[in-house]
Amino acid sequence: EFFEDHMKEYFGGFLELLKFQNEAVAGKDQQGLLEQVKGIICECFSLYADKYQEEFQPFLLPCVKEVWGLLVNLDQQEKNDQLVAKGIHFLSSSASTHWPQSPFEDPSVLSGICEKVIFPNILLRDSDVELFEDNPLEYVRRDMEAADQETRRRSSMDLVQAMGKLHEAKVTEILIGYVKELMQKANQVPANQAERFKDACIYLCIAMAVRGQTQREGVTITNQNVNVMDFFTSLVVPELTAEPVSQRSVLRASCLKFVTVFRNQLAREQIGTILTAICRHITAESPVVHTYTAICIEKLLTVKDKTPQGQSVLRYDPVSMKPSLLQMIEPMLQIVASSKGIPMNEYLMRAVARIFAFLKQQGAETGLATLRPLSAILMAMSANPSNPVFNHNLFEAIASIVKVCVPAQPDAVEAVLLPGFGQILERNVVDFLPYTFQIMGLLLDASPSVKPIYAELFARLLTADLWKSQANVPGLIRLFRAYFMKHAAFGDMLRSNFQAILERFQFVLCNRKTEAAAFDLLNAMYLHLPSEFYQQYLKTLLTVLLTRLQSSKSPKYKRDFVVSCSLCIHKMPGNLCQAAFNEIQAGLLSNLMTNIWPPVLKMPLNTDERKICVMALAKLLSADDLRQNTQLVGGCCVGLVNLLGLGQQGKKTNGEEEGSDDELGGAGQEYEGSFNKLRNTDLPGAAAGLAPDVPDLHAAAKAALKPVLAGVIMQLAHASAELQPLAIFLQ
Repeated sequence: EFFEDHMKEYFGGFLELLKFQNEAVAGKDQQGLLEQVKGIICECFSLYADKYQEEFQPFLLPCVKEVWGLLVNLDQQEKNDQLVAKGIHFLSSSASTHWPQSPFEDPSVLSGICEKVIFPNILLRDSDVELFEDNPLEYVRRDMEAADQETRRRSSMDLVQAMGKLHEAKVTEILIGYVKELMQKANQVPANQAERFKDACIYLCIAMAVRGQTQREGVTITNQNVNVMDFFTSLVVPELTAEPVSQRSVLRASCLKFVTVFRNQLAREQIGTILTAICRHITAESPVVHTYTAICIEKLLTVKDKTPQGQSVLRYDPVSMKPSLLQMIEPMLQIVASSKGIPMNEYLMRAVARIFAFLKQQGAETGLATLRPLSAILMAMSANPSNPVFNHNLFEAIASIVKVCVPAQPDAVEAVLLPGFGQILERNVVDFLPYTFQIMGLLLDASPSVKPIYAELFARLLTADLWKSQANVPGLIRLFRAYFMKHAAFGDMLRSNFQAILERFQFVLCNRKTEAAAFDLLNAMYLHLPSEFYQQYLKTLLTVLLTRLQSSKSPKYKRDFVVSCSLCIHKMPGNLCQAAFNEIQAGLLSNLMTNIWPPVLKMPLNTDERKICVMALAKLLSADDLRQNTQLVGGCCVGLVNLLGLGQQGKKTNGEEEGSDDELGGAGQEYEGSFNKLRNTDLPGAAAGLAPDVPDLHAAAKAALKPVLAGVIMQLAHASAELQPLAIFLQ
């Protein structure tokens, strides 16, 4: 309150401080007290411009004028960088806000800011070029991942966008004039200065043109007053196609960034003309240039277009891109293996993974040859796995090759990978175990002849310590799924260890963070093992699940419980599963079906889960004692209306949970050996899910439900209007 009553005195003091100069309190090589105080004053101004416009209105003009004056008079020393960024941030806040009397309405103010503030600060300085050469990783992070909020260049680009919010056409016109002038100047100055001028033009274009973007999709909205194609053909193409790639590294990096940023706007034909030239930059000595090449290609391969039917399909086709992409693989692996430039370069590894995931069968031949160097890198990293993102991308690359090569050449793939995996397991390389289990599951799925290592490993996989690490659990379960699928080869081993497997199941179920994985193990067992393997343990299993159900408040647990029990009912012959419930307690099943089943059947379930629930209900309702319970049948029929998408909101609720495979590598957010699922650990066609035996839900439902419900559905539909769609469906 005191501050509000004396704003005039305070702001007067702030403005005087901004003018104040004294060498005694100014910094020498880094910011001193004077720069810090002025920076904090700019932050105060920004706060008022953003949050308290009404109170700030009377002081707007003098503050803008003083900060502008301050920015124009500051030199290019690094000690002023934070102060410049904060001053520009204040101008951005003011320029993007509606004011009754805005200084930014005046075209001469706009062109003055463009000329005196934006342009000098968007140009690279010697210190930026030093960073480019001496600390490439820091440069890439700042520039490509926007970790540069307090740099002059980022602040200037933000200011261009802020001024464009309210004065787009005018600001664009002024800046395009500058760009043309710059390009002419570039032809008259020495080469290194010309490179910086052209580089500044590219960043000005990005700042002017981008109006909306997301990390994943790239630029979605552009400024219609900027001709991106014109920039592309006049500046980017000539630069990227010029030889040799070792010249003008800074400008080449900016051109690659331009293509990455505008990947959605550049047509397939335009990219086609320079694809080979882009890929050739992977051989550049400059770490920033070869890293930007990898990022550019990785992002291009994820670009999707909508078909007239509204489906998203990849824009580029593997066959035409194959020759250019495969030429990049060897140089990338050599850079990684020799630790040239950026050690453990996660961007290169992600590009390798993306290329093989994109090429699929087209990359099979090269893929097999690539596994050897990847395996060598893996063994080198296992001595000290210090970069979790790199590790994730390395395993993702291995998995994407294995997925394609292993069906045709399982022995060759196993010969390359199994010795290394054996060492990782022997040396207990904690960071690598979750990934190793996943890929071994994929190898075992595809292997026609089972190698001795899998039998030797089996007992070790059941040791309690492995299961105590949450990160290992999903990978272990993925591997056990493969053992279950190969039960013909491992029958005796599975039978003699079944008690131990169920103990691990119970251990995983009792931890809230891993309980979903426990259901994955259980469902894999129902799906892939003949019932005689687990029939004798069924009562105990169900008792464990029911005990947990009593103590769990979580709707997700109830959902997993119902889906898993439905799978068991659907898969087990006869009424064995139903009998096991009633052995535990008489009437237990009808109690569960009255109270637990109906709310779950109204939840959004994916297609597979709906198929399983419908088939199980058909089997359950064929039992006379359950069918005579009208309340139970009524609740189940309401559930069926939802499962079959017959109700009003049925179409909406049963949303498909189709995961996108755009995201590669999300490892290392928290370092407690977090688990990250590899995208490529299922064989092509293996994603048939829980109900491979039910290709068409409606046809199967009609056949199974008609004999069961024919007698009662009409009565129920008369009593309840919401069941009428089911009655019509079954007629």
